[in-house]
Amino acid sequence: RGGDGGDSVAEAICLLPRGSEEGEEIALAGKQFSLKLGRPVRFHLLTSTADVRHIRPGERVPLDDPERYTSLPPIAAVLDAKAAGGGSPQGAQAEAEVTVELVTALTEVGTLEMSCVQADDARARWKLEFQIRGRDDAQLAALHVGQLHPRFAEATARIREVYGKAKGAADVTGRDVKRLRADLEKILGPREGWDTPLLRELFSALFAGVKNRRRSADHERVWFNLVGYTLRPGFGYPLDEWRVSQLVEAALRAGVQYAPEPQNWSEHWTLFRRIAGGLPAEAQRELLDQVQWYLEPPSRKPKPRPAGPRMLAVDDMVRLAGALERVGAERKAQVGGWLVTRLMEHDENPQAWWAVGRLGARVPLYGSAHDVVPPHVVHEWLERCLSVEWKNDATQAPMAAALMARRSGDRVRDVSDALREQVAARLEREGKSEAWVRMVREVAQLEEADERRFFGDSLPVGLRLLE
Repeated sequence: RGGDGGDSVAEAICLLPRGSEEGEEIALAGKQFSLKLGRPVRFHLLTSTADVRHIRPGERVPLDDPERYTSLPPIAAVLDAKAAGGGSPQGAQAEAEVTVELVTALTEVGTLEMSCVQADDARARWKLEFQIRGRDDAQLAALHVGQLHPRFAEATARIREVYGKAKGAADVTGRDVKRLRADLEKILGPREGWDTPLLRELFSALFAGVKNRRRSADHERVWFNLVGYTLRPGFGYPLDEWRVSQLVEAALRAGVQYAPEPQNWSEHWTLFRRIAGGLPAEAQRELLDQVQWYLEPPSRKPKPRPAGPRMLAVDDMVRLAGALERVGAERKAQVGGWLVTRLMEHDENPQAWWAVGRLGARVPLYGSAHDVVPPHVVHEWLERCLSVEWKNDATQAPMAAALMARRSGDRVRDVSDALREQVAARLEREGKSEAWVRMVREVAQLEEADERRFFGDSLPVGLRLLE
């Protein structure tokens, strides 16, 4: 909080005095706080190497000497009313605010344990832990509190105009809805420059209107597009797991309201492809179940089309399937085999090789190595891939070959040396990327320039894929 007078001085509250005994619970007597439940919150802590033993628990401390205090990495969390134990807040609303008191303790493993105890029911408490040991002062990176774009409020107001409450919705035209993305770029600048904190805040604003996405086909299509873009790649930022779970619950099973609209289906599948890295295995399998009938080769469809409206945008279903790395090796081998058959025997879009490459990749982009398709299966796919023309600009066959023949350094996953060299030589003859040739012949990290191509989308500013 700021101090009195012209120049405000930030203040902190002492939670755990220096020299506290391990296991000793310390209550901040006489101090109460308002705790938000059911929504993302962030806790910021500071530590000090100075002699501050005279500071008592609950005492306010002016932060007027930046060299005296060092910020610890913050904790971001969603605290659930139902998970507190005891008597949960009245009605156990998804979102609520409760009055709490703080109890802290230093654990034996060197973490600060902080319990938020409900003021009128001590049985209800929420526990958090902060790492405060095990690193020297040089390793305690100062907390960078990013500031949102100065026109962020204007951007969220524009989103509320389209997806807000019914009052005023009648004044929003179809053109207004279609122009939402362009309007946001006018306000915030080109979307390629939107950093991750801004994207996630925009996601929150869009998700607040999740029920209103069905006002029209345009509302639904634009919502799918922007939600997928602002939450991509579905992981890598605090609380992404929670955001993805909320989206899965609200939108995955609901599907597309305006089923006759191909573009709505396209954006629906693209949304889930963009956030696939954050989808749990169960959700990925559910998505694959939805599109499976449409992916099977036409000559091998033993069953009639599933009940319900016909799903559209098969090309986008194919790309979605390629991005589902958690469905298990057996399922990926089945789907990859279907796609190779479609490519070789039917008039399939050559872009489908991208999905084959992702399904047969030796090094997953985000999934587990345990779910990699066996080399003997990929050997057959690679032989088919090598048999097709690579000069067509539309084909993704060279990239697929590089992903499937990539050297992982794990003999259990890698294809044979002879086949790998055959792929590397073909890539060289065709004048393909030197980086691709290198990652086939030796264990190598992905170059940043290839991330977008292999991932199927750009990563937000500030996110870099780690292998």
